[in-house]
Amino acid sequence: MRKFIVVATLLFSACGEKNPNNNQPFVKERTAINPEAVKEYETGADTALFKVQLFEQKESLNYEVKFQYKDALGEKIFTLPNMGIMPKPELKRGADDLSCIIGFYDADSTFMEYRLVKVENGNLVYRHLKEYQVEEKK
Repeated sequence: MRKFIVVATLLFSACGEKNPNNNQPFVKERTAINPEAVKEYETGADTALFKVQLFEQKESLNYEVKFQYKDALGEKIFTLPNMGIMPKPELKRGADDLSCIIGFYDADSTFMEYRLVKVENGNLVYRHLKEYQVEEKK
């Protein structure tokens, strides 16, 4: 009897799940902007610190990326594609410790590569990796 109760509880809780990927509906502007970095990637020691941070902007698709290697600093504002859900940005390690891929999760929770920050020949580099276009089904 106990097994049945556990199975029934799991089934009923799964049936009530309206948004399994935790996708929030899209809104054009944020009501509150988090002043702290929403995502951060950091590696290295104090003298050779490599750091990438993402910050929210007022418009929900816009993010500011700040990046640093040793004393070199950089920043850019980029726009994620509008997929009809609130963006879910992510930072992942690139090909080596001194590279970071900026991306986002789509509606199916698949990571989509978007931009790259890396150290190349001692220089801090920011590159576009891919562009995305969202189309409606016909």
